[in-house]
Amino acid sequence: MQTITIESVLERDPIDWLQAFQDSPKMRALYEATDKHVRFSRIAVRVLGVPIEEDDYFNSLFTLAQHQNIHILSEELNKHIEQSDFQALQGILAQHQNSPKGLSINRLIAMMYGHQLIPKHDDASMNRHLQLATIRVVERFRDQQSLGLMANDFRRFLIDMVKWLKNHWIQWTKTMKSTDDFPKVVWYGETTISQRYFLLLLMELGCDVLIFHPVAVDEFAEVDPTNIFSITHSYASQTTLQPFPDKLRDRQATVGYRSSQHFEQLMHDQQSGVYRPWQFKDFMPRSLTLRMTYDDIFIYANEKAMVRPNFEVVGHEVVIPVIFAKISGVSSRREEYWQFMHKLQASPQTVFVQEFPYAKTSKANFHFHYKHCLVNGELSEERIVQSDWWQYGELTLELQQAIAHTIKSSCEKPLLKQQPNESLYDLQLFLFKQMTMIPKEILRLLQSFDYSQEVPKLVLYQSPQQPALSREDIALLVFLNRFGVDIVFYNPTGKLDLEKYLQEDTFDSHRLEHMVFDLQYEEPKPQKSAPDKIIKKLFNRFF
Repeated sequence: MQTITIESVLERDPIDWLQAFQDSPKMRALYEATDKHVRFSRIAVRVLGVPIEEDDYFNSLFTLAQHQNIHILSEELNKHIEQSDFQALQGILAQHQNSPKGLSINRLIAMMYGHQLIPKHDDASMNRHLQLATIRVVERFRDQQSLGLMANDFRRFLIDMVKWLKNHWIQWTKTMKSTDDFPKVVWYGETTISQRYFLLLLMELGCDVLIFHPVAVDEFAEVDPTNIFSITHSYASQTTLQPFPDKLRDRQATVGYRSSQHFEQLMHDQQSGVYRPWQFKDFMPRSLTLRMTYDDIFIYANEKAMVRPNFEVVGHEVVIPVIFAKISGVSSRREEYWQFMHKLQASPQTVFVQEFPYAKTSKANFHFHYKHCLVNGELSEERIVQSDWWQYGELTLELQQAIAHTIKSSCEKPLLKQQPNESLYDLQLFLFKQMTMIPKEILRLLQSFDYSQEVPKLVLYQSPQQPALSREDIALLVFLNRFGVDIVFYNPTGKLDLEKYLQEDTFDSHRLEHMVFDLQYEEPKPQKSAPDKIIKKLFNRFF
């Protein structure tokens, strides 16, 4: 019996993607069916964020769940696997690992098919279609992983594929023919690597798929970075990741409420330049070190992040223009020198340090902890936050994620120089360890950091009697610079310190007129009472 070739084509510009998703493919513009070929369009949309009226969003999700032909896969995912299937898979994976270059994909799929790990349809066309789609997804996994099919995640990927093909795909399509409508699938919330590839497999098979994330985290972009298999629909608003709705929301918005929400959206759009407090709390910080003169430091230090040059929101990141400067020597205008320094310290968003070494040190070996956090050779932010050594569990989830994100970027692209006989891995391990021991006063600084508003500051003054900054201190400065904190380091002697450890062009260096070797820190002078205050005191005393 001749098999029919099944081809699905992504609909890239649906007029109403939500309605098109619910419609039969036979009602869409592209649908062709002959004795040899079936060709139809499919809907696949990553829905990021929520509309202005949040209730409508969750009511739409609830309504979708009421359709018998729509599967809310994120809520019904069946993780059971038969023991016989698991043992057969273990045998195939053992052969794969023991082969010098691993088994070829065709050989791997053939062995799985022989052990009945890939479910069989009664319809020969559906059978062949499933095998070809599975091969394409395994090839994509191989091409996207640095270690290919020898990657650590391949075992989990393969086991999950077998589980979900048997627990879901074959159950949905057991009696299906190539000319029938393919399943419709909804995913809500976060995904693992295996889940992303399974959703990709469903798209390859011809299913309509909607992926919703109310926080606008586009995890599926990791497997579909160029939108080959799906498109995105982004709402301007976001909300927290809440449980999938189990009932309709009764609260109806008034016309006035909708209008105010719309106005709020226009006013506080990401590119508007006007931002409400904590608008970007779910975003990741990314710093941009400004190049500036000595005088510029004290001008821009008082400016909020959103009015500094080059502040912008890119995707899910907030680009924060920051100051990172070393001031060597002392100005001839000594009083002005202290006034400028004290002005930097005056902000409640400032930590002042004048005793060194400042950062904590530890002789503990973090090799195991670092290795545990690697996934395909890269640090996993998820694993960092979930590790048993993680000391920041009392902070908000958003701040924990931002710290993990900064740890990852600081280790992957170090700003510290490698020491003699120090490998890149040793340097990354050193940075990783130091960033797990952030001082409490610095954590308080980060907790109150609203990315578009006042930029927190670390001001350091090294008197001649103090030891030099340690490499651990400078590792902390690297982390804070990456996170988006202003750093101003005063060294009246002008001796080398940051220059020994930091990559060139990492910070600004300003040399003032005099190198001074006996200058003690001068405390701010108490403010003199204004004349009107003195008169008021006298008036109160007598009357």
